[in-house]
Amino acid sequence: MKLSQLLAVVPEAKVVQGSLDHEITGVIYDPLRVKPGYLYVAINIYTQLDKIEIPDGHDVVDRAIDAGAVAVVLERDIEVPSHITKILVPNSRAALARLAAEFYGHPSRKLKLIGVTGTNGKTTTTHIIESILSRRYRVGLMGTLYFKVAGEVRKSKDTTPEPPDLQEIFIQMVDGGCTYCVMEVSSHGVDFHRVDGLDFEAGVWTNLTQDHLDYHKTMEAYRECKLRFFRMLAPDKHVVVNVDDPNAQYFIEAAKCRVITYGIENQADVTAKDIEYSVNGTQYTLVTPAGSVRVQSRLRGQFNVYNSLAGAACCYGLGEDLETIKAGLEAPIVVAGRFQPVERGQDFVVVVDYAHTPDGLVKVLNAAKATNPKRIITVFGCGGDRDPIKRPIMGKIAAEYSDIVIVTDDNPRTEDPEVIVQNILAGIEDKSKVEVIHDRRQAIERAVELAQPGDFVLIAGKGHETTQTLKDRTIEFNDFAVADEIVAKRVGAKN
Repeated sequence: MKLSQLLAVVPEAKVVQGSLDHEITGVIYDPLRVKPGYLYVAINIYTQLDKIEIPDGHDVVDRAIDAGAVAVVLERDIEVPSHITKILVPNSRAALARLAAEFYGHPSRKLKLIGVTGTNGKTTTTHIIESILSRRYRVGLMGTLYFKVAGEVRKSKDTTPEPPDLQEIFIQMVDGGCTYCVMEVSSHGVDFHRVDGLDFEAGVWTNLTQDHLDYHKTMEAYRECKLRFFRMLAPDKHVVVNVDDPNAQYFIEAAKCRVITYGIENQADVTAKDIEYSVNGTQYTLVTPAGSVRVQSRLRGQFNVYNSLAGAACCYGLGEDLETIKAGLEAPIVVAGRFQPVERGQDFVVVVDYAHTPDGLVKVLNAAKATNPKRIITVFGCGGDRDPIKRPIMGKIAAEYSDIVIVTDDNPRTEDPEVIVQNILAGIEDKSKVEVIHDRRQAIERAVELAQPGDFVLIAGKGHETTQTLKDRTIEFNDFAVADEIVAKRVGAKN
């Protein structure tokens, strides 16, 4: 594609030097992935290149040029060789989204896109929607864990990938015969313009609780970022709103299209009645404008009832019938690191969950409590270089809901792990029930060692993650795999 044709979608672009006659063979933001003939777009905030953060893409333009880039898109005018076409734009990320979509031929227009946003529940909700729609269609899924094409799992880089990666995934879904794509829409994805120009068939909002304040700074700014996604949807589409969340009215008012509400406590279009919780799953009566049906879900906890209602409301809005929705809700839905049980025949429960926010921790601990355990033993920590305000809050929550709390390292990154732990402990009044074990494996071993028949062990914070980021290195570490190994050894020792 000619550079002149490509730049037509960025009318604010100013060509400072060079020819527009180049044949562009790729559009990329990552200098390590540049090939001859590429257009390189310098991203200003950050991007990850093989786990190396680059604060400013302008600083590595020379790498892109050395690798073969024939043109560069910049936010500020820096010197580049005279044979390189230099293009200035007010916002590189906004330009990248349009350039990538144009270069790849807008594959998303051949799919019906469903976007799920919110602080907690995005991953499980997308899997629930996928389960329902896959009764009748080939479905693509995109999110934190991976992306899927009609059930086939493929590796993904980000919750909401950068535009060129996003467009390539859409192409794979189209080539795979998918009708729908259900995707997580993170606040960073919205703020970084990764979903600019996409035409969503439906949007789902799960909740809004404290998270990412290291980036957004205030809850109001965080909420506004989520609202921007809702405002993207055209009048002939629909959005799904959790009316039990205090922020619901903001999202209802932001929508220009049909609004379908769901909830348990407040009046809603889609709700659940006669809920029965157990360690094996949840039963409830799903109530919708189209009628009611009894559902027996293998997902556990009230928070998963909310996730199920969000998925049911979305698919109801798409025209799916109750039997199809019921079948999708009752199908086995396994989401790594989301209230994932470790099952080795032991006489106590061990569950791994990604809960890394105050609200997320409350929800999983409430789910644990609903199973009527003898005791609750919670293992958790907080990430370094992230929102420190939530640390004492999460400490307080863990202590209030648990009989024993083991505070450990999460991903300390460049922070001193002891400082993080002290932040957590500041929120705990009764420290007699608390143990501090920095080594995460040893912390999990201690929790399993303490577990008695009927106890509930919750390992929270990292969920699906397969690595742990320390100050000087990143190591292989997966909570589920570690817990499974430790529980298996204890059960084996008894047999």
